[in-house]
Amino acid sequence: MMEREVIEKIKNLYNSGYTIREIAKEMNMSYGKVRNILIKEGVKMRNKVPKELIERVVELAKQGYSARRISKELNMNESTVLRILKEHNLGKRIKKMSKEEINQIISMYKEGKSIYEIAKKLNRSTNLIVYYLKKYGIIRESSSTSL
Repeated sequence: MMEREVIEKIKNLYNSGYTIREIAKEMNMSYGKVRNILIKEGVKMRNKVPKELIERVVELAKQGYSARRISKELNMNESTVLRILKEHNLGKRIKKMSKEEINQIISMYKEGKSIYEIAKKLNRSTNLIVYYLKKYGIIRESSSTSL
């Protein structure tokens, strides 16, 4: 294929919905080369997230949803969600728990409840439950915890 034909094929593939990554694989080129060709040819990139979707991501984050949960709910890439949250100063937050919640975790664990059950009841992640159980010496760092 002549160079102009290659460029036209890349443009046609992109305009018909192929991703840059898919085109690069199909054309046996690097991602960067395909992207540069498209930019040089003045092809409008479609990587912009619609304003309504950004607003929805921010709204869900303010309601306490995790980036992972938002990405699943809105069928978006988690990296995109994290970038939007960072741009809106809603990045990683430390989830503080009240003393009552911590005591509840400890007593439920001592009663024989699983980490998963505790997390589900308190609407928290299993990682957060394990973090507090380790922090207060209820379980050791090296112990295998049953979920």
